Amino acid sequence: MDVTLLSMWKAFHHPDISLPVVRRRMGLELLETLEFLGDLGLHHMYAVLRNETAPDHRARDRAIDRLAKQGLAVVRRGLETPTLSISDVGLDSLQDYLRPEKWWNKTWSGIWYLLVFDVPEVDRAYRNTLRAFLKRLRLGCFQKSVWITPRDIRPDYDDLSETAALDAFACLFEAKTVLGMPAEKVVWESWDMDRLYEIQSHFCDLCRANAEALCGSGFVGQEELMDLVSLQLDAYRRAFVIDPLLPNALLPRDYRGREAYALHRDLSAEIRARLSV
Repeated sequence: MDVTLLSMWKAFHHPDISLPVVRRRMGLELLETLEFLGDLGLHHMYAVLRNETAPDHRARDRAIDRLAKQGLAVVRRGLETPTLSISDVGLDSLQDYLRPEKWWNKTWSGIWYLLVFDVPEVDRAYRNTLRAFLKRLRLGCFQKSVWITPRDIRPDYDDLSETAALDAFACLFEAKTVLGMPAEKVVWESWDMDRLYEIQSHFCDLCRANAEALCGSGFVGQEELMDLVSLQLDAYRRAFVIDPLLPNALLPRDYRGREAYALHRDLSAEIRARLSV
């Protein structure tokens, strides 16, 4: 491998975002790579996974087999180079941040959904699990035990009430205003948009640097390209993991998510074009 070429790729580092927190299990990483690159030869898939995620070929083979059995991916064998592609079911199972336009383009009804809970200290583990779940749903913490979202989470609340007795500790409210605040102020009070701006700005700089290195380097081997794929996917996850993916009507004027996503897709298109040569 050309060490000089590898040193040209910029890796994403931000003190507020830890890779072990963001890294998903191997199967999800496989699906995200397929969404990023499209159909992929199995040898390329082996190359893109880092050793700490997939320590050996057998672990990777097992992950691919599980995806195929679950209907999330399709393996086409009997070819000179077996290929792997993501299925429609697999696309539907991906994290929200991989399809952000779906959420940005939603029309906001003008209604906020507020989840208010009071979990006693003796049930601290339940409370911590609940908070982690609310973060995965991308709710904002308006106050310590008051979480908010513009999305209709009544189905999620009903599911949690049925399976985890959430209604014993919490209530879900609808509101057209929150303490009379403008919607923009509610957003700034509930999500750390300054931190998000800083992280996504850093990601935009990273994308431009790697695109410039790629376009200015002439020939780049497939192994080096797959290394860039791995770095790029890691960076993208971290740039969007705390993004609430709000509807356009609620996005701040200086929001960098759209620019970050566009740069990510442009770089992925360039990588795909070079891999297909």
